[in-house]
Amino acid sequence: LDVASRKGSRLVEALESDELIQREETVYEGQRTYYLEPTASDRDFSLLMAGDMLSPFIGEEDVDPQADAFSQWLMNLAYEEE
Repeated sequence: LDVASRKGSRLVEALESDELIQREETVYEGQRTYYLEPTASDRDFSLLMAGDMLSPFIGEEDVDPQADAFSQWLMNLAYEEE
């Protein structure tokens, strides 16, 4: 992350106090450290779905609006609304 350990500790404390992560003490290569894990949360991903297709915008930096995957996703979305 290229941040000082002091700033990293503050970030972790803030994320932990907001219950966005869990912190567990562990040892790595002989050094005491912490294992950070995101907490489970109820997120609604339905807006990213069209039928059983995930939006092509997920994981892609540039989506070609002429691409078949984008067209199929839009068609599924349109059929869902009928």
